[in-house]
Amino acid sequence: MKTIFITLSLFFYFKINADSKVIPYTMDDRDRMMRLETKLEEGLKTVDARFDALQRQIDFTNNLILTLIAGLLGSIIYMWWDRRAANAPIKDAVELEAKKNKNIVLALKEYANINPEFKNIFDRAAIL
Repeated sequence: MKTIFITLSLFFYFKINADSKVIPYTMDDRDRMMRLETKLEEGLKTVDARFDALQRQIDFTNNLILTLIAGLLGSIIYMWWDRRAANAPIKDAVELEAKKNKNIVLALKEYANINPEFKNIFDRAAIL
């Protein structure tokens, strides 16, 4: 364990001493940095322009998707309303026929109470 500690200590000691060299900063370095900075700014401007174009395209796509969803929902709601409106007269006619049938059954029951032969026929047929 001591050998590992000593080895690491020596490694960091020599690493620190190797990094402590002074590197002169010349006018050529300064000019190079300025050119690099201007190129970087120009590059960032083109990247910003591309991001803006991409954002506009994403906004257009989102608007298109929302329009399609609204159209589909509108179509579904219209179909539901149309079917309900088309089935309303049929539903009314079925309810009217059910009332008529109920009235006919009530009339036949009344007649069966008066006429015993008629009642026997209905009892054999298990209608009443």
